[in-house]
Amino acid sequence: MSNSRASSRGASGGVAVTPSMSASSIVAKAASGSHVLKIDGYSRTKGLGCGKFITSRSFVVGGHCWCLRYYPDSDDESMFHNRWISILLCLDPSEAGEVRAQFKISLLDKEGHPVPRYVWNNDTCFTFSGKREPPVSGLFIEKAELESLPYLKDDCFSVRCDITVVMEIVTEDLVVPAVERGIKKETF
Repeated sequence: MSNSRASSRGASGGVAVTPSMSASSIVAKAASGSHVLKIDGYSRTKGLGCGKFITSRSFVVGGHCWCLRYYPDSDDESMFHNRWISILLCLDPSEAGEVRAQFKISLLDKEGHPVPRYVWNNDTCFTFSGKREPPVSGLFIEKAELESLPYLKDDCFSVRCDITVVMEIVTEDLVVPAVERGIKKETF
């Protein structure tokens, strides 16, 4: 009589066991959005003072309220006071807790496309809080340079902020294909 057991004998005579394989994935789920800020009357914003800013309207990305700060005379006195404009991303002060996000800020041409030379981009996720100053600086443009560019037209220019908010980080199971597990189908 034959033995109908599922296991087989290995080369050494012992029972061969099929190796167990599993896989998982860590997934950072995110939500993205953007906001365009138009500075209309640029020349009348100059002279506000270093460290003083004008805030955009709030906008929502990833369920959180954000705003852009426009510093017509720079946000930092060590940055050659009054020679630069700067644009920073902030979590709205009404937001409780911390939010992790990546962002980029771009000067836009008249067709609304980013001007590659004037893009502040960083692949790092920063932690924002509505109760603290922004964790990182943003776009800086020297005033004399901005004023010589065709993107400042009729005393106006625009910037766009693209934001990706980390919503949650989860672990998910992955299916390991039978071939990767060393199991081959035999056909007769």
